[in-house]
This record gives sequence, structure tokens and C-alpha cells, in this order.
Amino acid sequence: MADTKRNNAAGKVATPKPAGAPAASPMLDTLEALGKAIGARIKLTTAAPHSQTYEGTLFTACPMLNVVAINTRSPTSGSGADVSAQPGDYHIIPVSRVQSFQIIALAGGAESSDSSIASSQPAIGTVDVKRLRHREEERVRKLKDEEKNMGKGVTKEAQAIFDSFKRINMPIRWHNQEMIVHEAVIIAPPYRSEDCKGAKDKQEVLNRVKKVLEGEKRKLKEREERERKTATPTGPRKGG
Repeated sequence: MADTKRNNAAGKVATPKPAGAPAASPMLDTLEALGKAIGARIKLTTAAPHSQTYEGTLFTACPMLNVVAINTRSPTSGSGADVSAQPGDYHIIPVSRVQSFQIIALAGGAESSDSSIASSQPAIGTVDVKRLRHREEERVRKLKDEEKNMGKGVTKEAQAIFDSFKRINMPIRWHNQEMIVHEAVIIAPPYRSEDCKGAKDKQEVLNRVKKVLEGEKRKLKEREERERKTATPTGPRKGG
């Protein structure tokens, strides 16, 4: 009888519960609280180091992706306007980045009330497709310009010279490893003033390009010298 009890006890493994274990993570608590405020107008602040505050209508709080979407576009008419008919400017924010949020007004313009948060309904705004398409086209154009302005197989100094011409708004483009300025002057490697070539009827433009090139190369050299001096460590001063 005693042996049987000892054998039964030996087959059981005690599983201690960790002391003070939280019932849910802070992120889940934040997501649950935001889920009850869908449709409300809120002010949400993200955590450091890139802290930012958003104010707008809480569109959704997704428990699967752990993100919230907030529409910061203000209604184009009075407070009584149908929010669902208004265009949107949406921001997707990970819940882990949410530092704090404050409910300003519930759906329909009512003031914040803890008792009615759970009953608030989402105000779904229409997406401004035209504006999104414009932003997409602008981004694509910018990426194409950046790609076009990057020299292929050129030195860091050559790219710096090219960028300096762009900064002072002189028309310049790459043709293989040569720079074409004003569609009239060719700057060939290694990009010195004597490497500039132009037609006989473009001597004035050629001289101007040479002068700019010499000035920019001088500035680059001075900048490199300053950076080298700054990077050179100095020994400890003697005498305290």
C-alpha cells in the first residue's frame, strides 16, 4: 500500500507558477484598449527615439498584424459632415511603437466618455486614390532621377563633382563615365579642367565649365583636408 502511494507520487511533476507573472503583455493591453476606441478621434504618440504625435480618426486596430491605422485627414466641412464620405490620409503604426494615446472625441463628434468607448462605431473614410497615385508617381520619378544621376564605375570624387554641378543647377548628365554639361561640354576622366572638351562655337560655355570645375575641385580638396584634420587624434596635453 505504501509502495503504491510512493510510485504514484513519483509519477507526478510539480509545475510551479511564476510569481507576479502579468496576465497579458502591455502591447496586448494597448491593442485591446485601442480596439475599443475604433472610430474615435484620438491623439497618439509613438515611442522614442523617433517620437511623433498623430491626431485623427482611429480607423482600425488589427490584432493579427499588431498595427493600428489612423486617418489624420481633417473633414473638409463642418463637424456634422459624413466622415465616411471624406478622403483619408492614413498612417500605419505598429502597436509596439505606441507610447500613449488620448481619446479626444468619439464617433459622431461626442466628447470622450469611458462608458461609451466600447459602443463607438468606426467612421470609414474614402481613400483619396488620386492623391495616392500622385505620391506614387512622385516617388517613382525621384527614384529614377537618383538612378540616372549615379555614375557607373566612377570614383567617389567624380560623383562628388557631378553632384556639385547639380547643386548649382548646371545641366549635367552622365554618358558612360563622361559628364555632359549644357549638352555642349564633355568632361572626361580624370575630370580635370584640361579634360574638358567643347566645339569651337561653344568656347564661352567651355571656359565657364572649366572655371566651375576648378572651383568645385578646390572646395572638395579643402573639405577633405578639414575632415582629415578632424579625424586625426591629438595626444594628451602635457603639464595637465
